[in-house]
Amino acid sequence: MNLQTQLEKVFGFKSLKPFQQQVIDSMLMDEDILVISPTGSGKSLCFQLPALLCEGMTIVLSPLRSLIYDQVESLKQKGITCDLLNGDLKVKDRARVYGELSKDIPQIKLLYSTPESVICNEETMTMIKKLHSKNLLSRFVLDEAHCISTWGHDFRPNYLRVRNLRKEYPGVPIIALTATATTKVEADIKDILSLPNPKIFKRSFLRENLNITIKDRTKDTVKEISVLLNNKYENQSAIIYAHSRKECEKLSTKLKELGVSADYFHAGLSAKKRNQVQTDWLEDKIQVICATIAFGMGIDKPDVRVVFHYNLPKSIEGYYQEIGRAGRDGERADCILYYSYQDKIVYEKMHIQEMKENNKNPFYKQKKIDNIKYQIEKLYDMIGYIENNRDCRHILLCNYFCEKRKEKLGFCEDRCDSCRNMRTLEIKDYTELSKSILEVIMTKKDVNKTKVKKILLGSKTEKDSEGLKDYGRFKREKGVNIDRVLIHLILKKYIKENLIKTNNGFWMEKLDLYKKSRKILNGEKTIMI
Repeated sequence: MNLQTQLEKVFGFKSLKPFQQQVIDSMLMDEDILVISPTGSGKSLCFQLPALLCEGMTIVLSPLRSLIYDQVESLKQKGITCDLLNGDLKVKDRARVYGELSKDIPQIKLLYSTPESVICNEETMTMIKKLHSKNLLSRFVLDEAHCISTWGHDFRPNYLRVRNLRKEYPGVPIIALTATATTKVEADIKDILSLPNPKIFKRSFLRENLNITIKDRTKDTVKEISVLLNNKYENQSAIIYAHSRKECEKLSTKLKELGVSADYFHAGLSAKKRNQVQTDWLEDKIQVICATIAFGMGIDKPDVRVVFHYNLPKSIEGYYQEIGRAGRDGERADCILYYSYQDKIVYEKMHIQEMKENNKNPFYKQKKIDNIKYQIEKLYDMIGYIENNRDCRHILLCNYFCEKRKEKLGFCEDRCDSCRNMRTLEIKDYTELSKSILEVIMTKKDVNKTKVKKILLGSKTEKDSEGLKDYGRFKREKGVNIDRVLIHLILKKYIKENLIKTNNGFWMEKLDLYKKSRKILNGEKTIMI
């Protein structure tokens, strides 16, 4: 069958998008390719369709086992001969796949696996090398390719071994696909995969059908979510992302108590349980799934009407991936993030603890430290995005991914909270408040944000600070404004926020000043927020 026939009969599409046509044309010419395109844009079809048209086998390396199972099951339902290899495979199933790979001409057109299962398994490597020697290895596809990058939000050390693909299988084209590649990630992908001059295809990161809203998380947030799910989104599919397994389970339990059909999904569940929960949600047997970031990549449910973030996403890359699960049918969908700065402190504690863990291999230890430091910077990027209410949130996302756009606040009209609220946006001069914050930190040792705020508000619990000229100076100021200015000064690196673990195991927050803070103290810099 030719391309058009395969497209219609197997995949059920009458035509390709122009972007897909360009990628497929390049792929059929056996070129190395890097595809950077948003979630839901049809990247998978770009390699699945050529796999049916070309002789030999296409090997797809994907980061998540759940993603692999989903894609293989979907392709089998379409009548495509495909299979998978991973660490969970039963002995008899592995023997069956190996038996097929040992044939003179295997019938498998697409073989899905994790990089670890292919590159770190000698038996599998031997089989694939035999295919290569017989010119039956069509191409390697690296899905979610940002995961191979030190700068990607899902870095895994074993992924570094994919740099051997070019050396071990010369002449085999490599295709890398991702939805979230910054300039650094793009460069890292090309370096690790030895792609000096790949054909690069990029699509706009603008998702015009998404409505982005950021709100403060409060003690009533779960109740608020339940009201939305029972009313505005009644009988409509939803996802709630949380930062931990425990949080997912708590959210699911609480929502069920509030009358919401919910379940939870995380990597700690058995494969059977994960598949069951995912299937129930895909088939609309449950309305909402409470999940960690282990859930999402490759999930193709078109009618998700709302994605909630109960916790701070760890990176803009991760956030973009996760909101990309909403509105894949092109219809309007909502993305609501509940923000608490405290989440940032929690993540930093985890990173610091991880950094201190022993690692006998100096190379990997330094690699780990460098990556953790970068992940902390990613957190600051994410918080900066949240705290910025002077730019359209859609344009901020595009610019972050190096799609430079010049549209100003108001661009999306009502599709983000910043543009919706632009008429009530008031930019104020907080220079004097900033000076007082810096002077308190400079004068008082071992202060945290809460203590600084209490001193400026003249709290009775800080009577030992009554001698300071700034004590109670801003008692008429709203505490939320002081918090906002403090966070702004931290993000702009006027204030250093240190986390220290004491001998008794408690964590202590300590604020310090960067040298550039002198510009504010000396009157050389104004702070407008």
